[in-house]
Amino acid sequence: MAHLEAFAPEVYPYSNGKKIGSRVKFPDTIAFSGMNKPARFEGDIVDLEVTGAIPRDINGTFYRVQPDHRFPPMFEDDIHFNGDGSVTAIRIKDGHADFKQRYVRTDKYLAEEKARQALFGRYRNPYTDNESVKGVIRTVSNTNITFWRGMLLASKEDGPPFAMDPVTLETIGRYDFEGQITAPTFTAHPKFDPDTGEMLCFAYEAGTDGSDCGVDVVTWTFDADGKKTEELWFKAPFAGMIHDCGVSKNYMVLPLTPLKMNLDRLKAGGNKFAWDPNEDQVYGVVPRRGGKPEDVKWFRADNGFHGHVAGCYENEDGHVIFDLTVADGNVFFWFPPDGEKPDLAGRQRLSSPTCRWVFDPKAKSGTRYKASVEWTTNGEFSRIDDRWVTKKYEHFWQLRVDPTRPYDFAKCGPPAGGLFNCMAHYTWDPNDEGKIGTEDVWFAGPTSTLQEPVFIPKNGGKEGEGYLMALKNNLDELRNDVVIWDALNLAKGPLATLHLPLRLRLGFHGNFVDHRDIEAWQERRAGELGPVQPAKEPLPWQKALVVNGVNGHSNGTTNGHGANGSS
Repeated sequence: MAHLEAFAPEVYPYSNGKKIGSRVKFPDTIAFSGMNKPARFEGDIVDLEVTGAIPRDINGTFYRVQPDHRFPPMFEDDIHFNGDGSVTAIRIKDGHADFKQRYVRTDKYLAEEKARQALFGRYRNPYTDNESVKGVIRTVSNTNITFWRGMLLASKEDGPPFAMDPVTLETIGRYDFEGQITAPTFTAHPKFDPDTGEMLCFAYEAGTDGSDCGVDVVTWTFDADGKKTEELWFKAPFAGMIHDCGVSKNYMVLPLTPLKMNLDRLKAGGNKFAWDPNEDQVYGVVPRRGGKPEDVKWFRADNGFHGHVAGCYENEDGHVIFDLTVADGNVFFWFPPDGEKPDLAGRQRLSSPTCRWVFDPKAKSGTRYKASVEWTTNGEFSRIDDRWVTKKYEHFWQLRVDPTRPYDFAKCGPPAGGLFNCMAHYTWDPNDEGKIGTEDVWFAGPTSTLQEPVFIPKNGGKEGEGYLMALKNNLDELRNDVVIWDALNLAKGPLATLHLPLRLRLGFHGNFVDHRDIEAWQERRAGELGPVQPAKEPLPWQKALVVNGVNGHSNGTTNGHGANGSS
């Protein structure tokens, strides 16, 4: 007897690009297929299967976060970047590895969970949301997961961070640094000074509600005790994206990418960003201490798309060395120039060298620069030994695209997220900052790509001595592994491969946290510091909505907790 569903007409759940009906069915688009088909998984696996041997001196947790839509989106053409944040924890001890996966319980997540459907519309566009969630913080906290004073901070640059427990991955709630910041947005790339213990962070589009397409930027410094010691507000030259940053001993560098915001486009239901091929790439050099708005310098260079930062430091001349990948066109092809259509083929033709910039912080704003070095690494997602943040460094690691290597298109189809088929280790010439050094490359094979690496230092080791760890995407199996290498000898091959019996989505960023740090902060949090405190007050823009007669709390819920901050 045929199944009854064989007689039921298959109705596609999207009409004219919008979700119809209540059936849970995701769009049949590239953004929701293959390795990026929604996983929607939470759970635990004890003792992952391992090939090789996990080094016994690794004792800590590899955290990473991925976008993973909890419900089918409101719009058929929704993008990967708009998925709910879902955090992975790979706990390693004594040669064994355990797996844990949990969603970040943001205000958006809780509102949609209650409704059992998507309520928030296009990427960073509140004008496309369901009216019932007006005033609810709409960030999905899906871009980075960092460790700070005994908590994890899940963050995305369009909203405030959410705190999580580093052992259980339970969401604690929205975090405002014990009431010290009230900006609507917060970077996904805070930096940590290894010598002072300070967190250096920033926000753009920070002036009102985080969706005004404005030019307001703020930088903060928090000392090792969690106290805000610096806060500087200033204006950017245009309303563009500032995704990552670099920090030296005395400066923060903010790369302003010509991916521009426009409020009229947003109100018309369009994209948050549009690429401007005629605008410069810009670099803001901001004093770390005692700065004023007029002290911020904005330096310009020919059009380019910023990738992620490797290192940043000051040389003997007092100039700021700043290293990052810069592509020669629009990496985010789904945000084309106004009036144009997305150009995927154009994205695949881009090159992405690692560029070294040498900025004179005493030069005038508007000074034009060219990269002093362009290393044809053709990669992205740079990482360094974080003990060398702010310092002259030699080693960095990066995902590399090598189209000369074999790729099995018949088995794998298009490589989701790009053909990052190699892991590479690079060294700068230690005697000449204007020269490149060595390359050490490992090829993932014709059916695999890789995700961003993390560096694990050896106890007492020199710069670069330790391990590298990253997710490997087995595209032919739609399954992931976790690979561990000797960080200084990638070409030799993995020391260990941890086999996941499932598929994770393509993630963005992550970090490794030594378990001694977790235990030390657990002890402090159980004692004199007390538990992590979620935000107790709505944000200023939410309060303004309440004053104006709009319920911004979604049935009394704020910050992932009750209105008073309790569960």
